[in-house]
Amino acid sequence: MDESIEIYRKVLNYLYLTLSKTVSAIPFSGKYWLEEVTRGVGERVLDEYGKKLEITSERPVDICRAYLRMLDKEGFLRASAYQLEEEGDNVLVTLNRGRCVYQDFCRGAEKEGLFFYCPRVGALQAALQRVLGVEYSSTVEIDPETDTCHCRIFPAKRLKTEIVTREGDLLKIAGERAILLPKETYSSILVAIREHAPHILKTVLYDSGYRSALTLARQAKEYYSDPREALEAVFEELRNDGLGRVELVALDLETGHAVVRCYNSFEAATVQRYGQLYRTPRVVCDLLRGMLSASLSIILEKPILCEEMKCEALEGEFCEFHAFPEELEEGEAGSEAFE
Repeated sequence: MDESIEIYRKVLNYLYLTLSKTVSAIPFSGKYWLEEVTRGVGERVLDEYGKKLEITSERPVDICRAYLRMLDKEGFLRASAYQLEEEGDNVLVTLNRGRCVYQDFCRGAEKEGLFFYCPRVGALQAALQRVLGVEYSSTVEIDPETDTCHCRIFPAKRLKTEIVTREGDLLKIAGERAILLPKETYSSILVAIREHAPHILKTVLYDSGYRSALTLARQAKEYYSDPREALEAVFEELRNDGLGRVELVALDLETGHAVVRCYNSFEAATVQRYGQLYRTPRVVCDLLRGMLSASLSIILEKPILCEEMKCEALEGEFCEFHAFPEELEEGEAGSEAFE
C-alpha cells in the first residue's frame, strides 16, 4: 500500500477511536451519537454519489448490494469482499476483518472496551433509510478464530428517551424539556419533606418513582416483545439517568417473581453523603423501588411490588430488591397503571 494512503488510513481509524472514547464518557446518548456519526458519513456519500445508485428492488438486501456496487465503481471498496444475506427484514453482512479499512478502529474498540459501530455498516444503514424511509440499527460480532465480522442490520428499536439534545437554552430528552438535578438539590427536597411531613416521605418517594417510570416502561414494552429485553432497556435508561447500575438477577415470567440488584445507588449515596433520612438506619431506595415496581408491572402485565431487602446505605456493595405479584386495592399507588 502506498505510504501516504496508509498514513491517511491510520489517521481515519485514530479519529474514530478518539470519537468512540469521547462518546463513551457522555452520560446520555453516547451510543446513539456514535451511530449517527457512522450513518452520517454514509449520508454524505449518498449526497454526492446517490444519483449513481441503481435501485432495482426495495428488498433491504438488494439495496445494500446496489450501494456496495456503487462504491465499488467509484473505487471506495471491493463489493466482492462482502457477503450479504437476508433474514426477514434483516440484512446479514459477513466480511474478513483483515480486508476492512476500519480494522484498526474495530480492533482498538474491542481491546479498550469502547462503543463500536462499523462505519461500513453505518453507510448501509444510511442507504436503507434513504431508500425505504425507515431507520436502521446494527450489531457486529467478531469470530476470533477466523477474524471474520458478522454484522446484522435491522429496523431500529430505540427508546426515544435515549436521545438527549440541547436546543438553544433548553435541554431535551425525547423532545421534551428536561433538567439535570444535582444530588444536593435532591437531598434538600428530601430533608424538607422529612422536616415538615416525615410520615409521608417513604410513600412520596415510592409513588413518585412509580409514576415517573410508567412512560418509560410502556415504551420499552412496545419496542421489545421479550420481557427480559424490555427490562434491560429500562435498566439501561436508569443507568444513563445516574440512578445506578441495575441488574436483573432472576425472573420467573409465570409467577412474576424477580430479584434485581442496583450497584452505586444514587439514593444510598445521598444518604451516605448527607445523613440518614429516618431516625433509625434502614433501607432507603424507595424512589428506585417504585420505578422497579412500575417497570415490572407494565412489562409483565400484572401488579408487581418490589421490596428492598439489602441496601448499600447499610452495608454491602449493592442494593437488592425482591419482586412479587400483589393484588392492589383500588386507590393504592400503582393501580393507575392498569385502569
